[in-house]
Amino acid sequence: MRCLRFSETVDFLNIDYGFREEEISIASNARPSETTTLRIVEDVLATQLPPEWATRFVRAPGRPSGRRRDITLRIEPWDGVARDLDVVVKMALSPLDALNLVDTLDDPAGSVVVAPYLGERTRDVLAGCGVSCIDTTGNIRLQMIEPPVFVSARGADRDPWPDNQPLRTLRGRSTGRAVRAIVDLRPPYGVRELAARAEVSSATLARVIDLLAREALLSRDARGRVTDVDWAACIRRWSKDHTFTSSNVVTELVAPRGLEDITAKLKKAKWPYAITGSIAAQPRSPIAPVRQAMIYTDHVDTAVRFLDARETDLGANLLIAEPFDPVVFDRTDTVDGLRLVAPTQAACDLLTGSGRMPSEGEELLSWMKLNERSWRC
Repeated sequence: MRCLRFSETVDFLNIDYGFREEEISIASNARPSETTTLRIVEDVLATQLPPEWATRFVRAPGRPSGRRRDITLRIEPWDGVARDLDVVVKMALSPLDALNLVDTLDDPAGSVVVAPYLGERTRDVLAGCGVSCIDTTGNIRLQMIEPPVFVSARGADRDPWPDNQPLRTLRGRSTGRAVRAIVDLRPPYGVRELAARAEVSSATLARVIDLLAREALLSRDARGRVTDVDWAACIRRWSKDHTFTSSNVVTELVAPRGLEDITAKLKKAKWPYAITGSIAAQPRSPIAPVRQAMIYTDHVDTAVRFLDARETDLGANLLIAEPFDPVVFDRTDTVDGLRLVAPTQAACDLLTGSGRMPSEGEELLSWMKLNERSWRC
């Protein structure tokens, strides 16, 4: 690749690599998680820019007050001066959802949409609104004003993870986000309204609502608006397809100084996390001594070092999970200096656990029924 200096007479760095679909290697039949998507896109973009340039995704410390994560794409050209683009990560994005998304952006020209796959029409809609976009298959349209850059690359023409069949299970990342929204937020609401609030695609949300309606877990009026939800039954139904150990990337560890040391250290942690399982249930419905800590974080290596834990195949007292979706960090509570997942997430994770955990999950559901106003908005 030829590296163009800005001292040359050039308006844009225009790169067209013309990926062919058969050259795209998809390692899994499952749609990548947000974390995996960011990793792949970072690698894909790095191969398209001059070797002297550096690109990486940067997360702000902690978590912003809004629902969307604070992530930027940092590009450092040959001059060493970093430029940032606001990042919006979507697991799926239809053309209509793309139009609605653009209306929510503070600076469309300074934003980039990242996804496992973006269809041609979706990419055209974003391009027409001046929004950059990148997907894991190699479809890229990246435009910057300063420095003047335009990168264009062709990836897959078809979605490697088609999602056009009637939904049969509640397994999956975007599906889990949809379930959380349906349960956590009070009806009545329509699909578009709830999709906007939950930051999930309208198509995915509609399919989840259809499944739950078919199973008589929610009610809709003549216009299709959801009017009532049996949220406890929805959580139980979700737990049949979504488990803590299989839906997340989980590392089993031993913290030699025990659970009190784990919680004491977590109160001082500067990296984002959320506790689920028995510890999250204790302030709400304590029924048994806690024997195992379960933590969500994107910073697994940092957490392992910080908690002075060691990997094990037997007798783990600490499970650290790279989450299936950022929704695990939504609507959390801070109790005694510890950040706890929402009761909805804790209940599902307990119902799919071992030993006494399912009983703890049922007890937490009972507490949620008596205290619905404290957790449902």
